[in-house]
Amino acid sequence: MEKISWKKFFGFSDFDYPVPDHANSFAYLFGGLAGFCFLITFVTGFVMTQFYSPSPVTAYDSVRYINFIPWLKFIRSLHYWSANLGFAILIVHMVRVLLTGAYRPPRVFTYLIGVGLLFITFQIYFTGTVLKWDQEGYEGLSHFIALNKLLGPLGNIFLEDFTLSTPMLSRFYALHIGIFPILFIFLIVTHAFLIKKLGISPRPYQSENQYAESLKQGNTFLGHTKKLTIFSLVLMAVLVVLAIVIAPELGHAPKAGIEITKPPWPFWIFYPIESVMGISGILIGSILVGAYLLSVPIFSMIISKEKTILKTVNIITIIALIIWFVMMVMTYLSPVMSHM
Repeated sequence: MEKISWKKFFGFSDFDYPVPDHANSFAYLFGGLAGFCFLITFVTGFVMTQFYSPSPVTAYDSVRYINFIPWLKFIRSLHYWSANLGFAILIVHMVRVLLTGAYRPPRVFTYLIGVGLLFITFQIYFTGTVLKWDQEGYEGLSHFIALNKLLGPLGNIFLEDFTLSTPMLSRFYALHIGIFPILFIFLIVTHAFLIKKLGISPRPYQSENQYAESLKQGNTFLGHTKKLTIFSLVLMAVLVVLAIVIAPELGHAPKAGIEITKPPWPFWIFYPIESVMGISGILIGSILVGAYLLSVPIFSMIISKEKTILKTVNIITIIALIIWFVMMVMTYLSPVMSHM
């Protein structure tokens, strides 16, 4: 009887396909590291569903109870830090994709699925900030409702009077633990399938022959996974330390009619815009960011020279990053302002 290798025994042989040499560089691990963070977020979130009460009357007290029990407080803290670091790493991953031209044909659909993942992750993060139901969460929901009122009939489904049987907080809970995670899993499976089918994108300015040669260097996806596992274990240690040392704060119980908090950091880019333009500034800013990310592959259709495509997208991306950084600093330094 022929000896079976451990790869075949565990069914890992299908993952032992060749990848280009640059796939094992640290810059190409960000997507996997973000996925690892979100796995931790999902597991800790599942634990908290057993103790959280998604009612406006009891939600805040249920989070206070979670904070009162030491091991639950750690779970919530780990949930918080894995979500925040995961989202930050995902942004870095998207920047890497833009700067290295991973949006070019034939990987356009892979890229668009990735943009969809970024959008869904943003929604999961936002709904999670509301669920803690302190003043910050309440103000976040108030802004969300105001934004949807600007959308007219399109936003009616996300308004309070859409149904009188279920409060908005409970509907957010359903989105956070049900609808959005299902969409996330579907998109990430599709994303992974397309990466396996089409391969990891070549380096910028790398010819087809050079890419083909890099596939013959002996690097495999299984080797890529081993490297990712090592960095994931290091990241896990960092998450545990952060969860123990810096537990997330819980503000006071929500009070209607006041605005005394700043939003979480992913929303800081919109804070100065809202100060000038009001709620409509958030909507306009969101549309501009989404439109740019979705339109990036179009450059490959209207510009013939590859170098020009890469240079154009890189310049726009770097300018956008500078604007984002300036907005973040402005929000950090500015006092709390009432926008509603």
